[in-house]
Amino acid sequence: MSFSSIWTQFFPPRNGAPLTEANLPSQAGKVFVVTGGSSGLGYELSRILYGAGGKVYILTRSKEHADDAIARIKAYYDEHDNGRPEAEGATTEQGVFSKRGHCEFIAMDVTDFSTIESAVQAFLGREGPDGRLDVLFNNLGTGARKNAPPTRQGHEYHFGTNSLGPYYLTRKLMSFLSKTAAKSPEDSVRVVWSASVLIEMMSPKTGIRKEFLEDTRNVTDRNELYSTSKTANWFLASEFARRNTNTGVVHIAGNPGNYVTNIWRHAPSLLFYILRPLLRDPVHGAETYIWMAFSESVTMNEAVSGRYAMCDGRWHPGQREDIVLSLRSVEEGGSGRAREYFDWCEAKVREFES
Repeated sequence: MSFSSIWTQFFPPRNGAPLTEANLPSQAGKVFVVTGGSSGLGYELSRILYGAGGKVYILTRSKEHADDAIARIKAYYDEHDNGRPEAEGATTEQGVFSKRGHCEFIAMDVTDFSTIESAVQAFLGREGPDGRLDVLFNNLGTGARKNAPPTRQGHEYHFGTNSLGPYYLTRKLMSFLSKTAAKSPEDSVRVVWSASVLIEMMSPKTGIRKEFLEDTRNVTDRNELYSTSKTANWFLASEFARRNTNTGVVHIAGNPGNYVTNIWRHAPSLLFYILRPLLRDPVHGAETYIWMAFSESVTMNEAVSGRYAMCDGRWHPGQREDIVLSLRSVEEGGSGRAREYFDWCEAKVREFES
């Protein structure tokens, strides 16, 4: 880790994103799941995918919020296209696709395993046996929350929301993703995991304390819980990739950047106003997700090696050595913490399923 690597995540190159809605190829015929797609980065991502012709399932708690988001997405293209029918893949003067896709809402509370199960069944039912899932975007998350309540199954709130719930969702969808990968171009089916710059700034040595995995009550600082829950997503992306190379599904984690979104709703007001000048429009975070999902630079080899993306579609120049070592097993000269965390998640899920 270096000062420059932190600096560039707060002040990325202006107009540096290699993939945006202006040059994203048509996604007609492809299917996407976006968690938390009714606001913030998830909304912008859903809007762009819809505008590129993709079929987008928005998984979130509130039907009211999702319906409002879908209406705003459609209104955006009504305004920009002026109702002009265009050929598939054509763009408007504003650089957005006028070949529209489709958006649907599926109810899911990521802090409740039972609703994750229901959401997966709803998705599989709507897609049917001949359906597909090209990219799962694990976007939904929470910021650091004081006195956070436990999840429905009694797990620590930050981990349940940011990592354990997404783990279960991904686990339940892996066979469907793998089926899609078998009939798709190599490395094109992916799972995108949301991380944070605070991984390198605030997480403890090895990324997650062993004491936390032994008993989550051993860590009470909300800032550490938040940063380590994001480190956990990098660990999960790496472990899913390493354990499932035969599936053809590429898992990649990265920091989408710092934006004005609902993730700040639990933060102290003073902190938000101090940081406000550094926060950008969430569409740029969606552009990071787009790069992670569609760039040819993202391959299975990169995923297995533990590569980590960062804002505006770039590879991180070099993460903290102790966290990189956590991605490696003890046999490989690492600490094996990523493997331990993956196994911890699996144990929690099996407790629920038993």
